[in-house]
Amino acid sequence: MINHDFSRSIVAFKESERKKIKEQKRERPRKKDVVKSDNSKVTIFSKRVILVILLLSVFYITVFLFFSDKEGFKSATKYIFSVKRRAYIYNTYSISFEDNVPEELRNMFNEGLSNIEFNKKKRFQFQKKGGDLNISLDGGVGKEIVYSKDFIPVGHLYSLTTSLKDGDLRFKHVYMLDGKFKDFLDKQYSISVNVLGSREELVAKLAESDENVGLVDFTSLGYDLKVLSFEDKYYLDDMSGGIGLRFYSTVKDEDAFILSVLAKHMNFSVGSFSKEKLAKVNMGGVVAIARNLAFKMEAVKDNAYAAEHIGEFLADADLTHVSNEASFVPGCSPTRSMAFCSSPNYIETLKKSGVDIVELTGNHNNDYGAKYSASTIEMYKGLGWRYFGGGLNSADASKILYESVKGSKVAFLGYNYYDAMLNNHGPLAGENKSGANAYSEEKLKKDIAEAKKNADVVIVSFQFQECYCYPEGDVIYPICYKPLSSPDQKGVFRKAIDLGANIVVGTQAHQPQTYEMYNNGMIFYGLGNLFFDQYLWIGTRQGLVLTHYFYEGKYIQTKVTPIYMEKDFKVNIATKQQGDQLLKLLKDAR
Repeated sequence: MINHDFSRSIVAFKESERKKIKEQKRERPRKKDVVKSDNSKVTIFSKRVILVILLLSVFYITVFLFFSDKEGFKSATKYIFSVKRRAYIYNTYSISFEDNVPEELRNMFNEGLSNIEFNKKKRFQFQKKGGDLNISLDGGVGKEIVYSKDFIPVGHLYSLTTSLKDGDLRFKHVYMLDGKFKDFLDKQYSISVNVLGSREELVAKLAESDENVGLVDFTSLGYDLKVLSFEDKYYLDDMSGGIGLRFYSTVKDEDAFILSVLAKHMNFSVGSFSKEKLAKVNMGGVVAIARNLAFKMEAVKDNAYAAEHIGEFLADADLTHVSNEASFVPGCSPTRSMAFCSSPNYIETLKKSGVDIVELTGNHNNDYGAKYSASTIEMYKGLGWRYFGGGLNSADASKILYESVKGSKVAFLGYNYYDAMLNNHGPLAGENKSGANAYSEEKLKKDIAEAKKNADVVIVSFQFQECYCYPEGDVIYPICYKPLSSPDQKGVFRKAIDLGANIVVGTQAHQPQTYEMYNNGMIFYGLGNLFFDQYLWIGTRQGLVLTHYFYEGKYIQTKVTPIYMEKDFKVNIATKQQGDQLLKLLKDAR
């Protein structure tokens, strides 16, 4: 019997099988590798799609920009592809002048531009004709302003002159602080100019006579000078209301930056100031849409009746203020009593007037109860209007109103002097009662100090004691154009200026009162009626609207506009005759 040992063969066979299995596993792709491969393909595809979308977006945006503004697109493209060149090339520009350019301006260009250079290379050179900038007095299509200066006509604050025509200046005594264009003005406009050495000297000269007129630039304006309308345009509202000197030249698109170089070194800017920084605030007098005015509005079925002619003028400001003394009471019907209420429908009169701010210092807001002065305040709040000088309670009433407008911050403070001094608490706010802000000198001092820390300009309004301006017959009543002597209205109002207020206004007067400049501030003792029914006397038909102008936080001007209520209760801007009469009465009362 032959014995065979198969163990080695079996082992060898098993080893061979294991090797085959390993090799098969190596050749078979792993699941993870398959997933990774698929993800890679997806990622490549996604990137391609995103790239195509981006390219299509750039294409369509470019097409859109080109067809929406071809010239702007071309200019932008030129600029992009010329940035590198501009950054390294310092060109010299030649300047020439047409014969109509005055010698004064030629000298100014020489003085201002001759020394500008970089690495000893001049930025500007001057030649007789054919310069890169050929400066002329003549404008036209394709020409840019290369130099501009405005001369604003002004009188003294108390001047009765309100407006001028071009030809008037030839017959006035004209004064300036800048004599550079003296000869040019004489030649071009036949204006004989006297040059003064200081602004103080100019103010003093204008105070001597209304026949004296100043021509100043914007930087010389102040509330002690009265801006005069020129050719029926008021400069602070319309820059054509001045004598404007404009000199022009053609400028290539790629050289437009040179205009900013000229402006910087020639110390000018077109129009002399930025309209975006000039804040305009209108302030009006007594509003009480009640009694006979209410009867009239009901009869004609027009809830904005009284503002038909004056509303647009009042609304033409960044902020419009009124002092309303009659709360809006649901179900209010006209009466002829001394207790005032207004129908809520009459709010349309204030809307038409563009009201933003309501003063609540008046002594009639609580005539129908504090709950209605409170609901009226809620009505104002619902319209987005602000209020001061009164409130939902004494704490609310004493708050200072701050308004930021075009770079100037203005604080409004309001006080009921009359009822506080009489201890008549009915119209005044209490701890849990709506009403007016009670006056005290201590409160005034504290409030003005706080306002000065937080605002550029501080305006204080008083509901003072009224002058009894109801004479026998429709006649002029001179005493009520003056400040009251008892109580001492002048003393109280001046105290506010002494404490730091810039402007003080009396909103109690039914007949306008005079105004004055005092200790670096302005006082307007009374504005008269705005919307009310006192038509029997000329004094109560007259009124004033103040338009304050602020620039970069500086108080530069108040325009005083006389208004006049006709016997049909409609308020208009006063005619020249009506306005001149009122301004003369106010000057005599000063």
